[in-house]
Amino acid sequence: MVKDKLIIPAGFFTSGHENNRFAPISSLWYKFQVVSASFHNFLPSLEYREHEPNFIRLLENQKRTYAEQYISGLPDKLKVRFHGYTLQDIKDRPGIICTFHSGSFRMIGHYLAENGISFVLLVSKDGLQREDELASRKYDERQRQMLGLDLIDANDSNSLFRITRELRKGKSILIYADGNTGTGDERSGHNLLSIPFLNQQIRARAGAAFISHLTSVPIYPVISTRQWKYVPCLDFFRPILPDKKLNRQVFAEQAISRIYKYLEKAVEKKPWQWEAWLYLHEHAGITNPIPEQESLPIRAEGKKKRQVRFNEQDYSFFSVYGKYFLFRKSNYQCFEIERWLYRRLIGIYMQDYAYTVAMLKRNRMGSLVTNRVVLEIQ
Repeated sequence: MVKDKLIIPAGFFTSGHENNRFAPISSLWYKFQVVSASFHNFLPSLEYREHEPNFIRLLENQKRTYAEQYISGLPDKLKVRFHGYTLQDIKDRPGIICTFHSGSFRMIGHYLAENGISFVLLVSKDGLQREDELASRKYDERQRQMLGLDLIDANDSNSLFRITRELRKGKSILIYADGNTGTGDERSGHNLLSIPFLNQQIRARAGAAFISHLTSVPIYPVISTRQWKYVPCLDFFRPILPDKKLNRQVFAEQAISRIYKYLEKAVEKKPWQWEAWLYLHEHAGITNPIPEQESLPIRAEGKKKRQVRFNEQDYSFFSVYGKYFLFRKSNYQCFEIERWLYRRLIGIYMQDYAYTVAMLKRNRMGSLVTNRVVLEIQ
């Protein structure tokens, strides 16, 4: 088996939501396995049997959030809570409104617009056109001009200059901290910070904190969640004020860590609310490996019917563009395998035949037992 990187083809996380059956031939199979691996690493207290229900609800929430973009006005049941300040403070002192793709996250922009808060949305280049079209459907040109609603390409080399200019005009900047965005070209990773998150570490975008420190404007953390019966709720947490006495890097680490702590509390309660589970593996830093599933040792030779089952809690497998992989969830590691072995793994997983330890060893699959890819049925 050859070690390979986990590469996700474009479109894998944007289609197939209509199918909720998780089998190796399902269009959702690949998506679910990657998200399950992130649940496994970041939320080890979440039992494996809860992975699938949370994944289904995650996709349902994604659909609901998209549909809410076209609702006129704000929902009557929308809950908004300010912790230690008011909306007027944001009007009086514009800053960086920092949030995540959680709950009804598009409701944040709608709430700001409905209350006369001028803001600019920072978005990556590949999502620029889509967000512009969504904004134009929601607001006509006159409304957009009145609100000052505009978009800035986060990957543009001049984005920092534009952000600074908009702040001087009295506008706030709306930033999604968990998006693949930042100021300028961040492919080199110089604007990433390694911070603790749940049970592991992640490489987080630090652009919001750097801008705050540079321009001396506050960060307004906002977390969108869903309450009972999917009622959207926005929590505006206490502003983070830039401290010029601190080194910019130190301030950024403290500020971003604090913002992610707010997200942690929401994610621990309802994991399905956070859309970024779909691409968390791209930013994960596994520093606290989860031990593999415990099972009794394989019994000594002699017993003929020592049947096995696939260890789906710790491993998976999938096919991408004609290539076949065994996937270890504890570190997102992929091992390229041959087609015949891939087909055998499907058979073991589906339990369409009584595979035994002896049978696997006779057919060049003894390593599956040794490496605990399959476990003996007790």
